[in-house]
Amino acid sequence: MTRRFLFVAIVIALIASCTQAAFANSGGGTQCDPTVESCTITASSPGSPGQTPSPSPQSGDAGGGSGSSLGSGSGGAAASPTLTIVNGACTYQADPSYQPPAGVTPGKKPGAWYLMTCPDAINSNNIASTTTQVVWVPNGTLPTAPALPAPAVLAAEAQRKLKLPDPMIESNPAPGHPQLVSVPMWSWVPTSQFTAQSATASVPGESVTATAKPVSVTWSWGDETSTTCSGPGTPYSNSDAANTASPTCGHTYTKDSGRGDFTVSATITWNVTWAGSGQSGAFNGMTTTATEAVHVEQSRALVTGG
Repeated sequence: MTRRFLFVAIVIALIASCTQAAFANSGGGTQCDPTVESCTITASSPGSPGQTPSPSPQSGDAGGGSGSSLGSGSGGAAASPTLTIVNGACTYQADPSYQPPAGVTPGKKPGAWYLMTCPDAINSNNIASTTTQVVWVPNGTLPTAPALPAPAVLAAEAQRKLKLPDPMIESNPAPGHPQLVSVPMWSWVPTSQFTAQSATASVPGESVTATAKPVSVTWSWGDETSTTCSGPGTPYSNSDAANTASPTCGHTYTKDSGRGDFTVSATITWNVTWAGSGQSGAFNGMTTTATEAVHVEQSRALVTGG
């Protein structure tokens, strides 16, 4: 071992000393295929202490890695339990006590079992999750770092994290008050709900953001009619005349609801796009819906004779 290699090994060991606590957890999620020399990351929750995932060979030769020298031992001897290898965002901790399941054999080249720990992302509760896997690393080689997932994979995860609001139905007369036949009803949703929403999914070195933009509100009035409005609608104000129709979105009933109520629904349609890692795309539209019971009565006029 040259003095340069010894210096590099010492520096790496010092860097890794801050992260060794993560090796107590293991939750699987990384699969390496030696036939195509690649590894695939799948995000996972933090593992449970004391669990060791099944081993997986590193890419190279049915368990052999490739790259710069950073192994330990020789002739298949167990690695030092204090040896740590850092490659990119992943850390490899020597695990000489690991016993593989029956039928699982190490790579053809002499080496040792290592617990690979790779960070995934930070969830909405600011808790970091990791992916762990036991891998065989040949002596004198640097493990191959897992490949980044395709941006579209992260985009799908970002879409799942979107939290779109259900519409809050507003109207005049206000919800809970009876509507009148032949009197225009104003309907709208708060403008605060008619704004773009976004969510991001990431792994070290890659990030993708999905954005949902509201494009319309479809109102079903409960009397077998519906209206699609291009915006949230116009709120009614006291300065507006009671018999004036909404300039953007509303309805005038031509019949009452009898002894029951009409069920009014508002459905917001969202266009969803994503961008990240130099790529972009779109998903099928998403919708959110809310309903409100509306009682419609005939307006009655008082007629007096002279």
